[in-house]
Amino acid sequence: MQDYKTRKLQANAIYQSGLKRVDETPEPENQKFNRGQRVKIADDLGSAMSYFRSGVEATVRYTYAHAYGGDDAKSYSLSFDDGRSCAWYKEWQLTAI
Repeated sequence: MQDYKTRKLQANAIYQSGLKRVDETPEPENQKFNRGQRVKIADDLGSAMSYFRSGVEATVRYTYAHAYGGDDAKSYSLSFDDGRSCAWYKEWQLTAI
């Protein structure tokens, strides 16, 4: 088992690679909300996501597919007005504003 520092470095490298991919590649065609678009998060996200912020406005950062590949263009990373961010909100939980 890897130690915490090693795993943290690996995770950060994966994250940075994803951000680079977002900057260098086009968004997936099946992505509903574009990068930088403002959205409103649903008031009720369900019990499985009760600890996520709800009922507030946020800005789309990217989808899972855009950052890490694959076909999941329905899960979004969002940034909030206070500078924090959170992932993975589902497309059905967001409304364009």
